[in-house]
Amino acid sequence: MGVSTVTARTSVPVWDEQPGRRSVPLAQVLVYELRVRDAMSKPPVTAAPQDSLRSIQHLMKAHKFSGVPIVEGDRLVGLVSIEDIINALDRGHINEPAERHMTRNVVTLRDHYSLLRAVAEFERHGFGRFPVLDAGDRLVGMITRGDITTCLMHHLEKRAEEAIAHEAALVAARVADEKAERVVIRAPVRTGDYDSAGKVSQRMRQVLRERGIDPEVRRRAAVVAYEAETNIIIHSLGGEIVVTIDPDKVVIEANDVGPGIENIELAMQEGWSTAGRLPRELGFGAGMGLPNIKRCSDRLEIQSDSEHGTRLRAEIFLKRAGGAE
Repeated sequence: MGVSTVTARTSVPVWDEQPGRRSVPLAQVLVYELRVRDAMSKPPVTAAPQDSLRSIQHLMKAHKFSGVPIVEGDRLVGLVSIEDIINALDRGHINEPAERHMTRNVVTLRDHYSLLRAVAEFERHGFGRFPVLDAGDRLVGMITRGDITTCLMHHLEKRAEEAIAHEAALVAARVADEKAERVVIRAPVRTGDYDSAGKVSQRMRQVLRERGIDPEVRRRAAVVAYEAETNIIIHSLGGEIVVTIDPDKVVIEANDVGPGIENIELAMQEGWSTAGRLPRELGFGAGMGLPNIKRCSDRLEIQSDSEHGTRLRAEIFLKRAGGAE
């Protein structure tokens, strides 16, 4: 998580708050975990540069699209929008090939972007849909706001079904929780390994769910684990995440090798970030990591210096579903 060299050891005080005062909706957790590839429509309906605007108009009508990507092979070369079709009708160009009137500088999304990044891009550009490219610059899908909503609803329903299926096990877990043994989840974290972000968080949530822990508490713990892990991926030379689950609390420790955090208080401000271009393009580094960790933790301590890197310890107090402590 280190971002710049410091010479003196710095630390922040412990935040100690009462549990249950923050609210992290499940949908917010899902937009961190789910990727554009999970929500996009595939395979995409496309046209060729030589196809007439009239044929593309019929394609839009048949599929109720507002835009059709133009491809050569599997390479995106342009986009014809409903506005292009209207202009062609007005000017008598509707029977001309798409390559004469298509938009060539197309704004795209990558299939590994988080849905959080996708939502931000929709807000930024105001488009109705985006072509989606994979790591090899091949067109693999299209995504709309509706696709994102449908994807989130599907996963919310899936989580609800899982909760019903595990209800009997959760009741038994509540009774046995006081005697539950400690569970330790330990995982190395490599710098730049964006595709692995969230795996520790998912495993931890599974254990907490099996123990009947309150869903809101599980979500807060998941946010802390996810943000801590991605900070190591973005800002350090690598490190380790250790999650310790006890009957009364979960402790998340993130230790990295790196130059440290020069100004922790500044790093706690929402929107402040030193992430480079690549993390931002991948949907990370928005400056919300440490603020989210602080907001979702009941106790938090951070120590950082140039020699030892950064050490983060967060505690979330556990309570079982139904409000029983």
